[in-house]
Amino acid sequence: MIFSTRFMSFVIFVALLVAGCAQVPKEAGFNDVKDLVEQRVDYNIHWNQQTEADLEVEKAIEELLKEELTPEASVQIALLNNPNLQAIYEELGITQADVVEAGLLENPVIFGQVRFPDKSSEDNNYEFGITQNFLNILMQPSRKKLSTIRFEQVKLHVADEVVQLVANVRMSYFQALGAKQVRSLRKEITLAAGNSSELAQRLHSAGNISDLELATENAHFEQSRLELARSETALLDARERLTRLMGLWGEQTDWRLPEQLPDLPSDEFPLEQLESMAIENRLDLAAERKAVEALAQALGITIDWRWVGQIEVGVSTERETDRTWVTGPSLAIELPIFNQRQADIARLEAQLRGSQKRLTAQAIEIRSEVRSLRNRLIMQRNMVDHYRRTVLPLREQIVDLTLKNYNYMLTGAFDLLMAKQQEFEAYQKYLEAIRDYWIIRADMQRSLGGRLPGHMHSRQTIQTETAAESKKN
Repeated sequence: MIFSTRFMSFVIFVALLVAGCAQVPKEAGFNDVKDLVEQRVDYNIHWNQQTEADLEVEKAIEELLKEELTPEASVQIALLNNPNLQAIYEELGITQADVVEAGLLENPVIFGQVRFPDKSSEDNNYEFGITQNFLNILMQPSRKKLSTIRFEQVKLHVADEVVQLVANVRMSYFQALGAKQVRSLRKEITLAAGNSSELAQRLHSAGNISDLELATENAHFEQSRLELARSETALLDARERLTRLMGLWGEQTDWRLPEQLPDLPSDEFPLEQLESMAIENRLDLAAERKAVEALAQALGITIDWRWVGQIEVGVSTERETDRTWVTGPSLAIELPIFNQRQADIARLEAQLRGSQKRLTAQAIEIRSEVRSLRNRLIMQRNMVDHYRRTVLPLREQIVDLTLKNYNYMLTGAFDLLMAKQQEFEAYQKYLEAIRDYWIIRADMQRSLGGRLPGHMHSRQTIQTETAAESKKN
């Protein structure tokens, strides 16, 4: 069968028009995410895409695990190794593909048919054609702009997940380190209670104390053992939580922590204008703004094109039964008689109003959250100072005075041991107060969008580029 020259030319033209090789960029906006993250936290991030750079990252993680973990090292390992974060990065690739797809034209449709005459003396009737959705071409710029806005929203969301992970790791780190120090203290308390129980047993055997006094000391010792077991469990749970966040397994889980919590900084960061700082820097709020923008754009597109239905243009050729060919253009237009996109417009209007209200509610919640954390941080610092300057010195004084009374035989050994145990208990509360301060501080950092005012972290200098990549750049 022979096609007409004009029809073949049109087919070739359309094929060339839509045969452009649109590729999805592999980096998929990750550099933009890195820029957003670097403005808020002082750590490196890496997207594992099965490249040579992944080996450099693995070596960097192994080097960090050889030393005692610091808060900064823990966060850096998590940012390089957390599998959930790596999965979130793939959202960039998915949305980047949507942007590319929005810039593509729909494929043309080729059709053909044959009709058989009822008279044997005549030839069959053949018809062929090709059509293209013309409305798809007209709407391509608007469609691409909408997908670009949504892509920006996803980049903000991914960057916010990084900031959230930083805060979660820091809070888990101080939870684990605090649990370790409390466990060590509980060992000392249990040891002291055990010594008191042994002394009571000897005195009871000598007939110097009653059954009630012996039972009291034994009960206190057993309670101390239970508290020690609870502290062991709390430490194991805290370590596992931090291990999960860092994405470690196997031999990597045998990481080490320092012995003590860091002391409070001598000066507190500025506590003024925190609300405005959070509103400006919070990426989840910026992502919600992009969601509002995307819905507004979608609503505008729907309203602008509500009276335009599907438009299909093309060309067809037909061979009549007398073997003559007729060729000409074709046009099909949808008449918006019954459906003028009323439901779509109403739906988008409701979604837009809901998104705007969520944005307002989120801004209010952020301001309230910042105020609450600021108050908690101030109160926690005051509590730590009160323990350090008042409670602990008083407990030490009580132990010293009880010891003097014991030396002068004015009080018994159990009173001295009890005073020492109460000093330990006060010191445990002091440690927990320091731990909670650092946890609140990390939460405040998250609430402000990643960086504390007037505060700079020591940036981790982990090289995640191979020499080949460095030369390329």
